[in-house]
Order: sequence, then C-alpha cells, then structure tokens
Amino acid sequence: LKLKIYTEEKIIMKNLINILIVDDTDFVHKPIEDFLKDFVFNNIETIFYSAYNTEQAKHIMLQKKFDLVMLDGDVGNGWGYEIIPNILQHNPDVKIISSSNFDEFNFRNTDFGCHASVNKTYIYEWNDEGRTYRTRMGNMLRHVLGLE
Repeated sequence: LKLKIYTEEKIIMKNLINILIVDDTDFVHKPIEDFLKDFVFNNIETIFYSAYNTEQAKHIMLQKKFDLVMLDGDVGNGWGYEIIPNILQHNPDVKIISSSNFDEFNFRNTDFGCHASVNKTYIYEWNDEGRTYRTRMGNMLRHVLGLE
C-alpha cells in the first residue's frame, strides 16, 4: 500500500511515511507507534520521531517535513493546539491527529485544525474493548489519510 497525498495538481504516492509523535509522556510513544504500524500503516514503511514538549516539536519540524503528526492535548510546557499554526506553517500538507486521554483536549485540538482525534487510553489497552477501538480508529485514520 502507498499513502496518497492530495495536492491541487496530483496525487503523490509514497512508500515511506515520516511521523512525529508530540507527547510529554514517554511510555505512550511506543504504543502509539505500534498502533499506527499495526492498524494504519501495516504495509508501509514508517519512520517515527519523538518530541516531548512544544519546543522540541518546533525544532524538529524546522529540520524535517512530516506526513503525520500525532499531537497530545497537554504537552507539558504548553497546549497541543498552540503549536498547530507552527506545524501547518512549516508543512501545510501534513495531517495532524489529536491523541489525548481526554476528549476535551481532542475537541479543542480539532477546533484548532487537527484532521481527526483518537483517545489514546484505548491504544494501550489490550482487552477486547481496546482492540475494537483500535480497529475502528485505525479504519478512520486510514480514511483521513487517504489509504483506503
């Protein structure tokens, strides 16, 4: 499978996806990576980058273009929605997904420009409810990202 990136002129097919995870909680980075690999990009090569606060995220985004940014609502030294304009200014074609444990943060992030949101609580729960949620969210993200 290849990621379809829509531009005004054409659809660009990619075999490699660069993903930035912006979250101040270290132990959720790996489960988010696993979720994205298993439920969204299962046959596409992915490279993951991590930022643990808004300043790190801004610095990394100046050096690299990303296809996807997973953005927490409360990023330790700031709110996720505060850096959405910086993300879009540097890379207007990027897809931004809000990933918070709290729906109010996800709602706020989508109000400020995120393309979709996932409640990361279920990303690292391995019971039946968590698996069902990951499957549903994986399908939704595949749709948002043009992978269907």
